[in-house]
Amino acid sequence: MATTPDGAGRAAGLPSEPLGDALADGAPAGPVRVGRIEFVNCFPLYHHFERELAARGVAATIVEGYPSVLNEMLVNGAIDVALPSSIAFARDAAELALLPQVSISSFGAVDSVQLFTRAPLNEVRRIALTEKSATSICLLKVLCREWGLEPEFAPRRGSLAEVLADFDGLLLIGDEALYVLRAEVYPYHYDLGAEWQKVTGLPMVFAVCAVRREFMAARPTAAAAVGAALLASRDDCAAHPADTAAAAAHRYDFSQRYLMEYFDKLKFGFTPEHRAGLDAFYRRAAAIGELETVPHIGEVAAAVPATTPAADPAATV
Repeated sequence: MATTPDGAGRAAGLPSEPLGDALADGAPAGPVRVGRIEFVNCFPLYHHFERELAARGVAATIVEGYPSVLNEMLVNGAIDVALPSSIAFARDAAELALLPQVSISSFGAVDSVQLFTRAPLNEVRRIALTEKSATSICLLKVLCREWGLEPEFAPRRGSLAEVLADFDGLLLIGDEALYVLRAEVYPYHYDLGAEWQKVTGLPMVFAVCAVRREFMAARPTAAAAVGAALLASRDDCAAHPADTAAAAAHRYDFSQRYLMEYFDKLKFGFTPEHRAGLDAFYRRAAAIGELETVPHIGEVAAAVPATTPAADPAATV
C-alpha cells in the first residue's frame, strides 16, 4: 500500500534494472519516490499510474500527503517527483524542473477551490485560510486585488463552527471544499477557477508535475517515465469516464454521478494555453509581492526523451 509522508513506502513496478538507471557500480537504482496528493482531484492521474510505470520498467515508492507537505518534501529531497502547488514550484524553481506532460488545472469552475462567505463579497473583511495549499492562498490574494478588496487573512484554526463565528469567509480546497459546497453551509461561495477565468480568460494551473533537478540529471529516463505514466493514466481514465468515476467512488465519499461531473471540470493537460495561464498567474503573484522572481516556463521545463508523447491528444481532459 501507499504511505503517508512518515511511512515506510511501497515499491511499485519492476524492482530490477529500471531502464537507464544503474548506479556507478552497476547495481540497479532504487525506486523513484513519487508524491501523490491525497485529494480526489488527482485520481485520474494515479489510478493506472503504477501499472503504466511498471510497463516502462521503473519501480516507485508512492508517498501520500497534502500539497503543502509534499511541496516541502520535494524541495528537501525526501521525494523525487510530485505535483507541487504551482506557486510552490515557482518559489523553488532553482531546485526543480517541470515535467511538461500533465498538470492539475481548470478552465473555469473547478469546484474544489472555493471561497465561502457569510456575506456578499464586497462586505467580507476577515478570511480564514486553509493551510493545505499555497497556490490557492496566493490565487485568492491575486483575486482580492482584482476585486478591490483588502481583507484580513489568518490561518484557519478550530472547527467549522468556530470559523463561522469569527470570520466572514473561509478558503477551502480539495475534498473538504467539495463537502462544504455540497452541504451548502455558507450562503455565498466563489469558485476561484471560475473567478480567474473571468479576470484573464485563461486556464488556472493549480499544480504542475515537477522533479528535483539533481534527480533529473542522475536518472532522466526514470523521471521521464513518471511523467509518461501519469499521462497514460490520465488518457486511460478519459477513455473510460464511467469506470473511472465508479472506481474513485469506492475510495472517496462521493457518488459515481457526482465524480463524473467533477472530473469533467478538471483539465490535466499542459498545452501552450495552460502555460500562458501559468505565466499570467506568476506575473500577478509577483505584482502583489507573493513571488520574488517569475520563472520562464520554457527554461524550467525538463527535456524528456523523444518516446514520451509531446502532443496532448487529451488536453481538454
